[in-house]
Amino acid sequence: MSSKESVNKNNIFFLLKIIIYAMGFLSLVGMSRIWIGPKENWDQVIENDFIPALLFRSIFLTMVGLLFLGLSLIVSKIYKRENHFPKELVGLLLFSFILNLIMMLGFIT
Repeated sequence: MSSKESVNKNNIFFLLKIIIYAMGFLSLVGMSRIWIGPKENWDQVIENDFIPALLFRSIFLTMVGLLFLGLSLIVSKIYKRENHFPKELVGLLLFSFILNLIMMLGFIT
C-alpha cells in the first residue's frame, strides 16, 4: 500500500468517526428533549419522581448512544484500528446522565 493510499484511508476513517460521533451527539441532545405529554405532567414528574425519571431517561439515552458506539466499533474493525470501547462507554454514561440532569433541572429548555 502506498503512502498516499494510507493517508487517504486514514482520512476516510477519521471522517467516518467524526460523522458517527456528531450524529450520536445530536441524537442524544434531541432525545433528551423528548417528552410525550402535557407540560403539567412533566412538571409533576420533575417534582415527585426526579431520581427515577433521571435514571430511566439516562438508561434510555445510553441505549441510544450504544447504537452509535456500535457503529464506531464496526468502523474501527473494518479499518483494523484499535478501539477504545470501554472509555467511550464511560464517556457515554457520564454524558447521558449529565445531559439529562441539565435538561431536567431546566438549565436548557
